[in-house]
Amino acid sequence: MEVNINHQTFFVNGQHLIAALESYGLTQTKGVAIAVNEHVVPKSSWESFQIHQGDHITIITAAQGG
Repeated sequence: MEVNINHQTFFVNGQHLIAALESYGLTQTKGVAIAVNEHVVPKSSWESFQIHQGDHITIITAAQGG
């Protein structure tokens, strides 16, 4: 299926959020927050949360700096 991740189109083989994150290449999950269609998805639900064709997924990563 086709989803939008951080304003880029990705093709995902699977129906769960974790499959989309793998397609995106996300390997480090510490300090990461995910929203699907502007709703935050708790990290504990990433493996079971179902995604759908055309979903908009936002990945936010914490960064140090000043």
